[in-house]
Amino acid sequence: MIEDLCFKRFKILEIREEIRQEYDNLKSKLFVLEAQIKSQKEKPTMEKGEIARLDDQKVLLDRDIERLLGQMKSLDLEVIGSKPTEEYRDGVQGINAQIDSLQELKGMLKSYTKGL
Repeated sequence: MIEDLCFKRFKILEIREEIRQEYDNLKSKLFVLEAQIKSQKEKPTMEKGEIARLDDQKVLLDRDIERLLGQMKSLDLEVIGSKPTEEYRDGVQGINAQIDSLQELKGMLKSYTKGL
């Protein structure tokens, strides 16, 4: 069971890294887009429709970034867990805590079997 949880943690962290890379990519696109919007509003060289399209792209990027942040948060919660909070009244036991508990149980079983 310990090995199964370790593998599960590895795969979740692998997925989280892919999401983080996509998040970083979108953040850099957003930075460039915001700079472009700012420059166009100061000295317009595009038509108003094009500037509005840039604003729409910014809204879409913001939405995608928030979605990715939510995904990373849920994956972190699954691996790390959470103490009781307003959002998680009973707390959440993450995979790390489960592995630690099983390791402790493993040690207890070894000492028990030595005593038999």
